[in-house]
Amino acid sequence: MLTATGIVSAATVRYAIDGTGDDLVLAYGFVLYLVLILISVPRRTVPFAPLIAFACFAGVYLSSTVGEGTNDLGMALYVSAGALAYIATQRVFRPLTVAAFALWTPAFRLFGPDPFGGFYPGWVATAAILALFFLVLMLLARDAADPDEQLRRIGLGLLGVACVAHISERHFVVANPGGIAPDDLWSLVVVAVFPVLAVAKLRRPTRDALATGVALGAYVLVGIALITGKSYHVDSVSVVHRAAELFLQGRDPYRDLDITEALLHFGLDPRLATHLIDGSPLHNFNYPALSFLVPAPFIALGLQDIRYIYLVEVVVLVLVLIRQAAVPWRPLVTAAVVGNAVISRQNILAGVDPLWAVLIACAFLAIAWRWTSAILLGLAVATRQPAWYFVPFYLLAVWKRHGRGEALRRTAIAAVVAILPNLPFFIAAPLDFLGGVGAPMLGDLEPYGVGLIRFATDGLVPFLPRGAYAALSLIALTVLAVILWRVWRRYPAGALVFPSIVLWFGWRSLQNYFSFAGIFAMVGDEQVMAAEPAEPPEPV
Repeated sequence: MLTATGIVSAATVRYAIDGTGDDLVLAYGFVLYLVLILISVPRRTVPFAPLIAFACFAGVYLSSTVGEGTNDLGMALYVSAGALAYIATQRVFRPLTVAAFALWTPAFRLFGPDPFGGFYPGWVATAAILALFFLVLMLLARDAADPDEQLRRIGLGLLGVACVAHISERHFVVANPGGIAPDDLWSLVVVAVFPVLAVAKLRRPTRDALATGVALGAYVLVGIALITGKSYHVDSVSVVHRAAELFLQGRDPYRDLDITEALLHFGLDPRLATHLIDGSPLHNFNYPALSFLVPAPFIALGLQDIRYIYLVEVVVLVLVLIRQAAVPWRPLVTAAVVGNAVISRQNILAGVDPLWAVLIACAFLAIAWRWTSAILLGLAVATRQPAWYFVPFYLLAVWKRHGRGEALRRTAIAAVVAILPNLPFFIAAPLDFLGGVGAPMLGDLEPYGVGLIRFATDGLVPFLPRGAYAALSLIALTVLAVILWRVWRRYPAGALVFPSIVLWFGWRSLQNYFSFAGIFAMVGDEQVMAAEPAEPPEPV
């Protein structure tokens, strides 16, 4: 899972470095990302999984040497160093060795054509090198008698790599020519604190609090730098903000919002609007109501940039996850979020609301609790359309765990919760509401994404009619649901991972649809997450 996160982050950084606009780099990265996550789903380890992961890591990093101005020898030596560390590490920890080198995306900067361009501070590069060096020491050390203690130390080292890589990646988007940025200085805090936490005799709550605080400190500082350094620049965040403003004015966003006007309202080029197949721009608001109802109170209080809300949502998710995770895995779970460049770029920088993913993760974490879990699922459905693909798998999981009656009861609860926030807008303007919310699935939108459609539009596979991609998605959903139904105990994380595979076949498969796929896999992993709450509902 962590290697998958590192690989998709590496593909994202490579795309930013190349600056060619070639989404194929991203498309290949997302394929490897989803393949590795699928490998992690079975209860029994897939044979040669660490070697497969290493091959994916080597492919992504070595393929960067085909461009002009790259340091081919440096990158080859880096991958070779990863191979040597892999061989020298104990067999049980080898997957984490691969993850460590995959997550160390500063390699693209330091072995690139201009290592210190864009006001990239030397101490950030130094911190990146020190973080990797410390992690390799933790991987090779064999002095810990307890495997959980060794795992904890490696986890702290890997979390340090993820934090410094995250700080380093910020410089591909926002530079700080006017002085010293707080997140750059924080990279020194990271490489100073984590080695101490690895060896110091501290109480577990104290150690966990310090590790989490340092990691989230790095994440928040980078998030603030991204938000303050680059204003709204895509339509998704602009239209949600504008919809909330119209709602506060007593108007109906589904009837009164025009995407072109919303972009102009925030000083953006109208050409940034999502387009239809015929080339004309989409005009109507196309997200469920909770997408703008949640930020509306904050805008009413004077908030000028709703991406701060999205940053807080991600931080809250991390706090929930480490609360639920087994103790040795907590640094690794945090690293899966902090080291995910897609989340930071899509959900923080671009401003695509991550609330639906946070709610889906929490719904599955609380799956033993009828009302809490079903309400969270309903709220996710009322927020963004990607959550809809998780509903059949969630209900299937509930049916298998707690019986048909429980699945039916949760269906009713989730449906009521999902309908309530949207009902007033449907009653006021039913055609406008259905036309807007249904547009991502039923509208004549242009084909776009990092899934199968990207390979089709680039001519690598046949380009099919739009209906064919809907059929492929439906077939994938049916096949995966049957697999989960028949052998669900073999794939404990399948209910959370399989929906991302369905989305990959869609006519539109945007990056943000998959940004939390690795997190979902961890949420569904019984070894990573702690025991379920006591007294779950009895099967009916």
